[in-house]
Amino acid sequence: MTDYQNHTILLVDDEQGVLNSLKRLLRPLKCNVLTSSSPIEALTLLDQHPVDIVISDMRMPEMSGEAFLERAAEKHPNTERIVISGYADAQATIEAINRGKVSRFLLKPWEDEDVLKVVRKGFELSALKHENARLQKQTQEKNSELKDLNSKLQELNQSLDAKVQQRTEQLKKANDSIKTNYRAVVRMFSTLTARRLGIKVSKENQKLNSILLAVANRCNLDGQDIKQLYYAWQLRQLGKLSFNDNLLNEPFLKLDPDQQREFQVHPILSQAACLMVKPLYPAGQIILQHKEYLDGSGYPKGLKKDEILPRARILCVVNDYVELISGLYDERQFSTSEAINYMQTTAPERYDQNIVSTLQDTVELLSKDGETLKDTHLTSDQLRKGMKLSRDLISDDGILLLSADQILDETSIERIREMEFNLEESFKIYISQ
Repeated sequence: MTDYQNHTILLVDDEQGVLNSLKRLLRPLKCNVLTSSSPIEALTLLDQHPVDIVISDMRMPEMSGEAFLERAAEKHPNTERIVISGYADAQATIEAINRGKVSRFLLKPWEDEDVLKVVRKGFELSALKHENARLQKQTQEKNSELKDLNSKLQELNQSLDAKVQQRTEQLKKANDSIKTNYRAVVRMFSTLTARRLGIKVSKENQKLNSILLAVANRCNLDGQDIKQLYYAWQLRQLGKLSFNDNLLNEPFLKLDPDQQREFQVHPILSQAACLMVKPLYPAGQIILQHKEYLDGSGYPKGLKKDEILPRARILCVVNDYVELISGLYDERQFSTSEAINYMQTTAPERYDQNIVSTLQDTVELLSKDGETLKDTHLTSDQLRKGMKLSRDLISDDGILLLSADQILDETSIERIREMEFNLEESFKIYISQ
């Protein structure tokens, strides 16, 4: 038998024997039973206790059943109201239904099973009402949270607009050309973003563009898809234009939790900027998802697996590869082999491993022709004669010690070790493979 110990019923009858009989009848349901021989006292009980069902007699000296139930309905509309009477009075029944909003009418003497069936249905209906109220409240809370989030996003978009206008007055002069030549707009925004982030135009940056296009081709994207992916690659950091220097000058892992949450809004801001130019809508959608990870740990929405666009997965892999080798994610720069190893073994659940393998093959192929960087990170103890520096060797104070592409001999290796000892540092040494 179903247990109703979380439900309460109030029995109202001026005959104590009727109350005792009903109370015994309801005992197997294990519900909470309140009794009263006075309708006035029963109204007080309703104010003091949450009650699911009221069963009331019709003929009582202090107050009629229909009058009592009418007052109960006014103050406690969610309570189920049932009449039980020894008088088969049709007019009284109609009045009780109309005035007291009664759901059921039982006659004395009653059939025990009929009473139990009515009470069970009343408890089930009450439970449904409570669940409905809970769900409505939860929906209201979620709607309120969504409203607050939309308000914050609007504030962020307004802030982005103001700061971009302050720092790039020339954008106002380019409004007319945006409509006719969005390719020029992409180049312009990409250049502005690079300057704001302190990225210098270099041969290596051009090689990174080649990696993206090569990976896209090997993933069998068609011309239009590759075009929008390339635009997304160029504009992916546009949302960072409004960030302060503290967010831009530190690797992601060195930011505190509040700063990381602020930083993680940049895909939304970048997409918002792309919405200004209709042909860039698809690129904006790719940008919005390019920091989402397959396991749902990414941002800004925590999407998973098939929820993420295939082109966004490609941009995610190539972008994170660049962030790892450039020192934008961790405090130190990863070598190219360390970056790929990170995506394959340290965080494989984040990335589409078919794309990671394609990236690995692409880097291997392009490096043979000198079209991209492929290196490994070594300590000074691991250096050998004939090795070639793939990146500038720079001290912690920013002093250039040796230039990239220098071939090491025994003298230069010894010099590196001596400088490490004298400066009390462990140099970040990258060797071409």
